[in-house]
Amino acid sequence: MKKMMFALCLILFSGTFFTFGSMDAKAAEGPRVTLGSPANSVQVGDTFKVPVSGENFNDLFGVEVSLTYDSQALRVLDVKGGEGYDTFGAYEDDANKGKLYIPVLRKQLQGSPQASVRLAEITFKALQEKQAAVEIRHVKAVNSERFVNEQGYKDLKVLTSDVGEAITFKISKQDDRIPSPGQGSGSGSGSTSGQTGTNASPGSSKEPVLNMDAILKEKDPVRAAEMLQALLNGLKSEPAAADKEVVKKAALSILEKLSSVPVNKEVADTYVIAPEDVSKRKTLLAGLKASLAQWKMNTAEINKIELNAVMEYTLGGRDANKLGVYRYNADTAAWEYVREAVHQVQAGKFMLVVKQAGTYRVMEYAKSYEDISGIYAEARYAIEVLTAKHIVKGTSETIFSPGKPVTRAEFSSMIVRALSLGPLVTDPKGETVYSDVRKGDWYYEDVKTLQQLQMIKGFDDGTFRPNDPVTREQMVVMMMNALQALGQVPTGNMQASGEPFADQQAISSWAKSSVNKAKEMKIISGTGQNMFMPKQSSNRADTAVLVWKMLQHSK
Repeated sequence: MKKMMFALCLILFSGTFFTFGSMDAKAAEGPRVTLGSPANSVQVGDTFKVPVSGENFNDLFGVEVSLTYDSQALRVLDVKGGEGYDTFGAYEDDANKGKLYIPVLRKQLQGSPQASVRLAEITFKALQEKQAAVEIRHVKAVNSERFVNEQGYKDLKVLTSDVGEAITFKISKQDDRIPSPGQGSGSGSGSTSGQTGTNASPGSSKEPVLNMDAILKEKDPVRAAEMLQALLNGLKSEPAAADKEVVKKAALSILEKLSSVPVNKEVADTYVIAPEDVSKRKTLLAGLKASLAQWKMNTAEINKIELNAVMEYTLGGRDANKLGVYRYNADTAAWEYVREAVHQVQAGKFMLVVKQAGTYRVMEYAKSYEDISGIYAEARYAIEVLTAKHIVKGTSETIFSPGKPVTRAEFSSMIVRALSLGPLVTDPKGETVYSDVRKGDWYYEDVKTLQQLQMIKGFDDGTFRPNDPVTREQMVVMMMNALQALGQVPTGNMQASGEPFADQQAISSWAKSSVNKAKEMKIISGTGQNMFMPKQSSNRADTAVLVWKMLQHSK
């Protein structure tokens, strides 16, 4: 969506690109685009930032800036938008000629425009010792006011703009200056030196520790991760144990911030995750994990970090239990349910591991069936909620068949979907051990998941009997095995409080512990008259109640 907006603005800009040359740099009172000098001195191998700012503007919506730089002395590493602006990763760098083109667009059309703004930051690397220069050659600025131009197309109003003076700075040889504590080894905010760690001897603690201070002060998590990667890449020998602890602690903090993918919330609980944010962070996350592992600094906490996003919503009279996250599939023009999204109901938000960019939406799925109005209220609501969570569906578009028995294969699929167990499988190419569960069966993957996670055992003859009606005690055992594997069941033997079931002796020995725990946890309560009926099959309505109670406990 951001790409589409940017493309639209390029169209609106067309016809008047770069209508100004390098104007009077002395006209400081008027609107102008300027460059900022590096904050500190620069050495060969340093990376440093040059800010691009807009000054004295009113309603600065978009800017195109063309710069030149000394290509023998400098290399462009990256260009990022400033606060409130975005480059959309669309800058163009001609490293041979030393020419850089940067399009910048304000993120929001609304709001209170500021007179002076940070438009972008250019990250350079110093290549050789010399006096280097960076200069703005052309600029075009527009505000958000739209009009129809002479050609009959919608356009944006062009603003008068000057350009600031060129910046020049000296690049000195390595080791010509002494880093101050906490400065790191570079110039400017968040700079790092190409020599970081290269002279560290085994047992030396100064270099990594000094540089971690500078990295931790960097507010941009992507930039901080890039600095950490540069530090790790520069190491020539394994750090001492004390240094490792410092780096591991800092790395965990940096990676946790890096893993939080920016989400642009739009109208109607719609959220956009940009492709460039996902790809950049995914690459950095994988690279840092590999570098930390190389120097034996990866920890269990670091290894389990994944890209995630938070989507906050307003309830607005909807049933929170029927809300879910959906991602728009442009190929099928349909919204697809994101099963792995974790719902924090009290906080009014969803947490999800980000697998791909795109447009997401929090929506209520309200569906009922023609044949459930006469069943008991608890079952009716459970069916509606599980349908909204895409755990169960009707036997047709309008019929649920609440009295129909549930098979062992059907219950297996409900458990896998309800608890999102699929991603926990470590060997997706493995096969089941059951002689009557074959590839191509609709339930094959779900039964395989439960078997590989050791949540089911099958029968002594090597079968699973997927089409047999599942008994009540079988359901409870499968359910409690799954909850226990997820750490949702207290350890040790549990005796159900209160009066035992009247038919306690009819419960199979292999099921008694699970039934007791489920009763103590108030997931099951019997069928009436204090009976459990362990060998009785379960219908679709009663099974929905059991699964819904399990989900409420597992939150």
